[in-house]
Amino acid sequence: MAAALEIVGLRKAFHRTVAVRDLSMTVEPGQLVGLIGPNGAGKSTTVKVVTGQLLADAGLVKVGGFDVVTHAGVARAKTGYVPQKTELYPFLTGREVLRFVADVRGLDKADSDDAMDELLDRFRLTDAQHRMTREYSEGMARKLAISAALLGDPALLVLDESLTGLDPRAAAEVKAVVQERLQRGTAVLLVSHLLAALERLCDSVVLIDHGQVMSTLAPQELTRMRESGLSLEDHFLEHTERQHPAAH
Repeated sequence: MAAALEIVGLRKAFHRTVAVRDLSMTVEPGQLVGLIGPNGAGKSTTVKVVTGQLLADAGLVKVGGFDVVTHAGVARAKTGYVPQKTELYPFLTGREVLRFVADVRGLDKADSDDAMDELLDRFRLTDAQHRMTREYSEGMARKLAISAALLGDPALLVLDESLTGLDPRAAAEVKAVVQERLQRGTAVLLVSHLLAALERLCDSVVLIDHGQVMSTLAPQELTRMRESGLSLEDHFLEHTERQHPAAH
């Protein structure tokens, strides 16, 4: 089975600033990997290349075995993405937003209607599905965006600071749905500054700084770190510098 996400030798520069340099990492099906690093470390640039928003200068990126450049349409169809800033169509209802996403992805109407009903119910949005999204709270909008990303059972779910802005109950709902999808084989790349949450949730954690992988904590290493009384924050501070370039 192909990796859900494979990145090999990724490089991306903006004029003279190299945002990502020779970055390699892999996320397997059913695996939750945390991506951490200081502001300006290259996390956002990496995510934008993975999700097809930017073209890399060099390197290889595949989602579900499909190159994000040469098979862009297939790779994007296999990727569910929730950006850091939630942007919905303000004059569409929640249901209409999900219908639009399902149609763009070419999903079967009957199957996608059932999936929408399930997701709306799980995220407690059923009663709000016919309200325009401009009336949604930040938490409701974030849960709808996650629902849209999950339509079509993507091979890879990319969550960029997606737990931010959620109250404890909403965060618990999101975590429960994510765990269910992991058990079904969906892989998750979770980008977050919430290190304590990542320490509890992730199978492994990749730390990048100045566009390079500084460390990869596999499950056994995360366990050893906890047993030694160290936290992910301790590891972060030990392996990153104090000064960083402007964020990309």
